Amino acid sequence: MESILCVHIPVQMISCTDTTGKITPIRFRFRDKSGELTTVTIEKVLSEDQDRNRVGVNFLCAAMVSGTRRTFTLWYSYFAHEWHLSRLYV
Repeated sequence: MESILCVHIPVQMISCTDTTGKITPIRFRFRDKSGELTTVTIEKVLSEDQDRNRVGVNFLCAAMVSGTRRTFTLWYSYFAHEWHLSRLYV
């Protein structure tokens, strides 16, 4: 079983929104513990789960992070217009 880190790190996101309003995350970056920017290009969106209250949406994604293939969850808040790295599966 994989362990899960609940990190809730704010990220800078590049995403695409189509004509129907569907959001697709493409690439993001965040500051690591040492303060350096780390850029992650999303290889695949594995699933998308909209919040029951329509407050936001979770994206389960896969990508190479620091040379290791990782699965993680990104959260987008519709009201705050903010992206967060909410979970990292290690």
